[in-house]
Amino acid sequence: MLIQFSVENYMSIRDKVFLSMEPSKDSEHPENIVEKGKCSAVNTVAIYGANASGKSSLFKAITVAILMVRNSNNVQVTDKLPVIPFKFDAESVNKPTSFEFIFVAGDNKKYIYGFSATTEKITEEYLYRYGTAKPTLLFDLKEGETPKFNRSYKTKLETVYEMNTPNKLFLATATNWNVECTKIPFEWLADSIDTFTDVMTLSGFAFDKYRTDETEGYVNFTKKLFQQADINISSISIDAKEIMANNIPLQILMQGKPFPLEESKHFEMKITTGHIITKEDGEKEEFKLTLQEESLGTQLLFFYGPILKDAFEKGKTIILDEIDKSMHPILVKFIINLFRDRDINGKGAQLIVTTHETGILTLDMFRRDQIYFTEKDYQTGVTDLYSLDEFSVRKTENIEKGYLLGRYGAIPFLCGEEVF
Repeated sequence: MLIQFSVENYMSIRDKVFLSMEPSKDSEHPENIVEKGKCSAVNTVAIYGANASGKSSLFKAITVAILMVRNSNNVQVTDKLPVIPFKFDAESVNKPTSFEFIFVAGDNKKYIYGFSATTEKITEEYLYRYGTAKPTLLFDLKEGETPKFNRSYKTKLETVYEMNTPNKLFLATATNWNVECTKIPFEWLADSIDTFTDVMTLSGFAFDKYRTDETEGYVNFTKKLFQQADINISSISIDAKEIMANNIPLQILMQGKPFPLEESKHFEMKITTGHIITKEDGEKEEFKLTLQEESLGTQLLFFYGPILKDAFEKGKTIILDEIDKSMHPILVKFIINLFRDRDINGKGAQLIVTTHETGILTLDMFRRDQIYFTEKDYQTGVTDLYSLDEFSVRKTENIEKGYLLGRYGAIPFLCGEEVF
């Protein structure tokens, strides 16, 4: 369960910003709160803001941090690290980028894990675990300072530290060497947050789940999803055919993604949907369409199916950029409400989205601590992230109207000058 993420000096985010899932003292919507161990968090967060205000920078920061943890053991000594500092001032461009996660892992204990990095090396990394109200140090590493290790694991941690390379995360290396205290937090970070910032990533994840779905669990879940969303799809058929390297279609090659010709496997996915139609004589007949012939909104819901199923079964945190893209507002609300339904979301899955859909911007659906805004200072290029909870908002206030009137900032400023 994610409690908080913070980032500093990444893309348009110069100063440290905090995305907190920790609920305030607000008593509204108890169904929007999930609990794990001794901690609680909100199950959904919606982030609003003008185009180019930094919403995607925040999500890319989470994505990069998670991928660095997942892939650290595959990093070679000469590899560069994928951090992009704020580039609009001379000081920031030469400073490390910093990430921090506060979360409850599989042992129901609360952890704080963070690291700072340049493209060349990790400059700081730390891990703390809560057993009581006070956090216990597991390790704390800072460039130029003596490393600090938990007494119980000191000998093994020191050995791993001597073997680790400057561009690898110590958390991943220690876990790879079976250090007990790092395994559980590493597994949570590597496996419990899925980020989807573009359709390619979304569809790739979904296709892989459908292709390896021997029991048709994902297909059946998605069919129920379509039925609940009032989309007339009666059946889904998926046929995956492996393509030899020398027969890969031009469209795949044009993506420009490198792959080893002998080892790589590529699959051609043929997906058809069935629609039962009542003919003029009253007889019913099922007609088939390819997935490409369906609307973009239907395609997206098809891709969301495996993501949602995984989230609800494993209690994952899901991050979706522009959830309202090609989606009807009622469907957006439908997806968010799945996370608020404790019968469906019994394991405390969380959903964080960016959206421009103001129809769901209401205190009938969200608590004040679940609504965030991004705003960019266009003189400095700096993104700020803040919550509706920072404003004095009455429970009866029309949040959608207030947002569109600019009461909370985070909307485009149109100068009114003639374009032509």
